[in-house]
Amino acid sequence: MKNFALIGAAGYIAPRHIKAIADTGNNLLVAYDKFDSVGRLDSSFPECS
Repeated sequence: MKNFALIGAAGYIAPRHIKAIADTGNNLLVAYDKFDSVGRLDSSFPECS
């Protein structure tokens, strides 16, 4: 299991990266974007806050 940080979490390709991290059983520890449209994290990582 690997840990990842994602810069640009509200970007166009970000959902594919988030899904790939979740589907491979890895952890997304940090997700950052200057825009607040990152509600898509909840579908792949429901325990995120």
